[in-house]
Amino acid sequence: MISISLQAYLVEIYKMKEENIEISCLKIAKKMNIPIKKSIQAAQRLHYQNYIQYTTYQPIQITPRGEQIARYIISKNRLLYNFLDILQITQNIELEKESMQQCFSDSALNQIEQFVLFINQYPEITNYYKLFLNEQSKMSILEKIPPEDI
Repeated sequence: MISISLQAYLVEIYKMKEENIEISCLKIAKKMNIPIKKSIQAAQRLHYQNYIQYTTYQPIQITPRGEQIARYIISKNRLLYNFLDILQITQNIELEKESMQQCFSDSALNQIEQFVLFINQYPEITNYYKLFLNEQSKMSILEKIPPEDI
């Protein structure tokens, strides 16, 4: 599977293709606000993994495989944002999403998808959960982290 660091490049290339923008390393670098050298290195790695067709001084072309993976990554991001929203996690949401992307297997993501679909079908469960959170229940499973020594 494609590394987390390359996923952002592939998604950006996919979005540029969808917007009918001629794709180059320079345009990717500008769009992602990164040095062009990093953009070139990413393009070379994506090319080597058959996600794009990259040749120096030619427009980058995304392969059908690259398009499929990009769509999967976009849908996975959407799913994880939805899941975090259900859980009422609002702080450091990008960091949380990225951590989840790295930790969850495809089968775990499929189960999360089923849970999200279930919750979306029965929104009253989300309302009960919000009430539960607001009560700040004394119940807990997770031990509290001791404060750090200063």
